[in-house]
Amino acid sequence: KRWLKHRVMSVFPFCSRVSSSASRRGQANQWRYDAGDGQPLVIRAEPNVDGKRTRETLQPGATFDVAEEKVGADGVLYLKLDGDKGWVFDRKPGVGQMCERVAIKEEAGNLWRYDAGDGQPLVVRTVPLIDGPRSDVVLQPGEVFCVSQEKAGADGVLFLQLADGRGWAFDRKPEVGTMCERHRAAQAEDEDVPVSQYWRYVAKDGKPIFVRSEPDIASKKTNASLEVGEMFCVSEECRGPQDVLYLHLADGSGWLFDTKPGVGVMCQRHEALVTLHIYDVPTHPTGRRANSVLRAFGTGAFHAAVEVYGVEWSFGGNQEGDGGTGVFTCAPKTCEGHAYRESLYMGHTPMEEERVRAMIGRMSRDWLAKDYDILRKNCCHFSDVLCQKLQVGEIPAWVRNLSGAARILADRRTSFAKAAMEVSEAAKEVVGPIVGPAVAPIVARGKAARGASPSDAFQLGDFTIGVMATVAEQANELMKTEVAKDARGKIAKSLDCAQ
Repeated sequence: KRWLKHRVMSVFPFCSRVSSSASRRGQANQWRYDAGDGQPLVIRAEPNVDGKRTRETLQPGATFDVAEEKVGADGVLYLKLDGDKGWVFDRKPGVGQMCERVAIKEEAGNLWRYDAGDGQPLVVRTVPLIDGPRSDVVLQPGEVFCVSQEKAGADGVLFLQLADGRGWAFDRKPEVGTMCERHRAAQAEDEDVPVSQYWRYVAKDGKPIFVRSEPDIASKKTNASLEVGEMFCVSEECRGPQDVLYLHLADGSGWLFDTKPGVGVMCQRHEALVTLHIYDVPTHPTGRRANSVLRAFGTGAFHAAVEVYGVEWSFGGNQEGDGGTGVFTCAPKTCEGHAYRESLYMGHTPMEEERVRAMIGRMSRDWLAKDYDILRKNCCHFSDVLCQKLQVGEIPAWVRNLSGAARILADRRTSFAKAAMEVSEAAKEVVGPIVGPAVAPIVARGKAARGASPSDAFQLGDFTIGVMATVAEQANELMKTEVAKDARGKIAKSLDCAQ
């Protein structure tokens, strides 16, 4: 068992948590503080929201470099400022977002388009408030602009900070309607992104809404109703008169609507995409090519991580045997020590960000660095559990098949030869009927080479000897062909000329 684990880890190094400034070298790990209230943030002396305060502060809009990230038990991500200046935090329970990773939004190409439908320009605000001070900058109808930060405000309004620093716009105005929409051209590369089936009732008046029996605002009201802030799942959407989008509730209770003419927005789509990012564990080109071959057969050596609400989460150990959590974060698709391969959209989670953070905080207490095991408790297992807790299902089997097959060797207290046969049988289940028919005759040739019959027990070396015998047999047949004879003649003539 120890020999197997040593061999596997020598080929596929385990996942390490990124925690030191040295490990971040060469990577942009810049953050921005802006809580939206215009107040400075006092830097803490330790990774604790209620920890001792220093005399240093961050002003709204300030960017800073982070040397270390630490996941707290409450799901808060604590950020150690470069230069040992102290600690801040990405969010505060009960308050909301405090700091945001700069790279996340800038790399996303976050484009929006202004068009309120009245032909009037939009005056950009200096702060994320509709009634806030107005700047001297305006957006013309149809103008496309890049956004560096999105901040949810009161009444479900999404405030948009212009990437060039000119100020803030907003996606809609209560009692008026939509002001800005995501630019479709910016979403062209993400056409495969699943549309969220989750919606939330957000009417400004705070009154409950009664579900309708038909896709018509004036149709009969049912006995079912929703309170403000309540989320619901939709099975069908259809566009009606006056551009109203009718929503058929998945539980079959009836219909709701996204807007009400003369009133405004009633329901908003809840978008919280969960993405599984997959990396090659071997970063050398040869190892990555081998992974590509294994991938075709439904397995491979992969590192997995889950992105939700713009943060990538994963699990690993470290060489020092630290007793702390093994849960760590990074900017999406940038996990150090692995080569990014592909991303899979798992779906949208119905959970709000605050609940997600609290849940991951609880998980961080159970997934400790010292408990990391390359066969039984690794990053793929963590990602699978997290996806299920986020209610988007299990991760694909091919991401975690290799550790599952290798675990058989460690779990069986039998001879190595018998364990090898068990792994062979397990591999047949993993890769299906593609490999089985090809392996059997090769093993039979290996047995024959040592004088055994096909029905005799499998021994270590039968497959390797069988491969060599098969190659020799096929090479011998090739040499008998007319093409080979012609090639030998040409080679002989070339040698005679050379002499």
